[in-house]
Amino acid sequence: MIFGTLDRYIGRSILVTTLLVIVTLVALASVFAFVGELDDVGKGSYSVALAAQYVLLTVPSKAYLLFAPAVLLGSLLGLGALAANSELTVMRAAGISNGRIIRAVLVTGVALMALVTLIGESVMPRAEQMAEELRLTALEKRLSVKGGNGLWVRSGGRYVNVATVMPDFTLLDVSVHDFDDNALVSALVAARARRDARGEWVLEDIRLTSVDARGTRVERIASRPWQALVAREDGGSVPALVSADVLKSLSISPESLSARDLAGQVRYLRENALDSRRIELALWVKLTSPLATLVMLMLSLPFVFASQRAGGAGQKIFVGILLGIVYVLLNRLLTQLALANGVAPPLAAVLPLLLFLGIALIGIRRSA
Repeated sequence: MIFGTLDRYIGRSILVTTLLVIVTLVALASVFAFVGELDDVGKGSYSVALAAQYVLLTVPSKAYLLFAPAVLLGSLLGLGALAANSELTVMRAAGISNGRIIRAVLVTGVALMALVTLIGESVMPRAEQMAEELRLTALEKRLSVKGGNGLWVRSGGRYVNVATVMPDFTLLDVSVHDFDDNALVSALVAARARRDARGEWVLEDIRLTSVDARGTRVERIASRPWQALVAREDGGSVPALVSADVLKSLSISPESLSARDLAGQVRYLRENALDSRRIELALWVKLTSPLATLVMLMLSLPFVFASQRAGGAGQKIFVGILLGIVYVLLNRLLTQLALANGVAPPLAAVLPLLLFLGIALIGIRRSA
């Protein structure tokens, strides 16, 4: 059986303490976040109730960020309780090997991996987007666009510039320039662009300039769908004015997007010959994050095997917090350093895991 009596018993001990640790850490982080949000209360329509709602919507992202350290701390406490009650000693006396105990721990890790994957792929991206839209709208802020020239998007020979992106993703001061073999074919300027009920872009207050061998023609249009403005003569599909994934990346960080959204952004950047390394790194970190759960569980085992009676709960909590902080900081440091020095994003994402996995394996071998 994959899930035997031993697997369920050890798994229950780890799961209960891990979930308690996650709830505690997220609650503390949320309290501090709420206190920080009080500085903005009173600006625009941002009230205490909206600040609390914003913090609640960011709970999944906090849980995702703190999941690996929480698993480490929860495993130390759960297995430590079994060791303190001499239950691990009884298991060994009954002929159960360390390898069998490790297997039971890793089976629990699979369940925790499924949980963190669910949070990172389904719950967190949507909640984070809702939180940022709520906050930006209440504070009456516009989404910041890096640089002083607005947002630039390229699709083949078409270049789109957006001066301002509103919280509801309405675009202001839109410019579109089409080139054919470095020759300008048309230039379009619109005061705003919004999405209709079907998600299609509709431009308003348009000035369309067409350039050909006969000269230049300027046309004024009050409102027209984007697809109708740039319809191809052969009836082929026309790329969207601005990708929804690109707009999402303005409101929330790449780390808060799902792997599917990140993969879409990487594909878009590659198709348009743009630098995709940062988004690729976020994608690979997202794909390898569930594996950190198994690594953290393995990292807790040497402390339990080395001395099953020595050290109380306070010492184990201290060790867990320390290792959790080191993992989070070192993970961010190594990935960014690797990216800055030209290391491939997949390798940059895996390096911290390999380092801590090596430490865990060495510790298990010495303690067992």
